[in-house]
Amino acid sequence: MRETLIRLGIAAAVFVVLLFAFLVYVLLASSSPDYWAGEISEFERQDVSNPPPKGGIVFVGGRDVRLWETLEEDMAPLSVLNRGFGGAYLDHLTYFAARIIKPYQPKAIVVIAGAEDMADVQGRTPEELLEGFKVFLSALRAHDVSAPVIFVSIRPSPMRAARWFGAKRANGLIEAFAAARDDVIYLDVASLMFTADEEMRDEIFRWDGLSLSPEGYSLLTSRLKPLLLRRLNSPQPNPLEEPNGRL
Repeated sequence: MRETLIRLGIAAAVFVVLLFAFLVYVLLASSSPDYWAGEISEFERQDVSNPPPKGGIVFVGGRDVRLWETLEEDMAPLSVLNRGFGGAYLDHLTYFAARIIKPYQPKAIVVIAGAEDMADVQGRTPEELLEGFKVFLSALRAHDVSAPVIFVSIRPSPMRAARWFGAKRANGLIEAFAAARDDVIYLDVASLMFTADEEMRDEIFRWDGLSLSPEGYSLLTSRLKPLLLRRLNSPQPNPLEEPNGRL
């Protein structure tokens, strides 16, 4: 009996070590854009069998975009395309811009990303995130994509509460950057995810403390859809122009 328990204990310890090693591997591997190449190829296969219309609004990002299953319904009657994949970093969006943005000739691009960058095991700083966003914009323009970009503020999450201070600073840096440009809008949603007591609103997160709940997506919709409807149906030369580059 004692030998059996010892064996079970050793087996359990080995399992824990292997599981930990696997999780570390996934964290490190997923920081490389090539880790998501399969998902990008799947988008391209879908485009061949069911080509999406050009001239719509392309949503790009990681978890929050990928899991937004009601995006088309929520944004109707606007024409939108979901190109969220994996746990994408801003750098990954840049890497795949020619494949997930350029082909659709969008009239606007919505970026919901940055949270994964801030949670990266290599410790990306707010300043590095800002530089990454600048590179993303430069890549778009280099690919002859002139569409305006809406950057949705990096949001908090219960499981990454310790990262919020850095994310908040990154939001401030990107907001200031957007204020100096005519082709970028910074859209604040993160501040609405807190109560009057500065506590995160539990109802907008799923059980895992990372993903948005239906209420969370409703909040995103309530901020994004009016902006897109108002500006993209406007005859103004710059359809997303806002005072100080912020909403």
